Amino acid sequence: MLYTISTSPYYNDFNSLINLLTEQDEVLLLQDGVLLGHKISLYKRNNKYLIPLKAKNINVFALQDDVKARGLTFYMSSYVYQISYVDFVQLTVKYSQSFAW
Repeated sequence: MLYTISTSPYYNDFNSLINLLTEQDEVLLLQDGVLLGHKISLYKRNNKYLIPLKAKNINVFALQDDVKARGLTFYMSSYVYQISYVDFVQLTVKYSQSFAW
């Protein structure tokens, strides 16, 4: 399943999302959801949101235009793949089901 996250991880129940994810799932960060892909969190040295995603081997993508719009291009983790709108469409075609978070 493709999970799309469009809100800041600081304002949603991210732990519930982690419990839903399996290794077959992928995550796409959109709008303010791209904040989840930042190299470091605002309060700690490591981004606490990426650690459980890495532990579950979840592929994480971020819409490149949303990353650029927020000035985060050089601050995104290398674990997060920045993708175009064409790639976004390909992800939605790949999965028959998606869940917006």
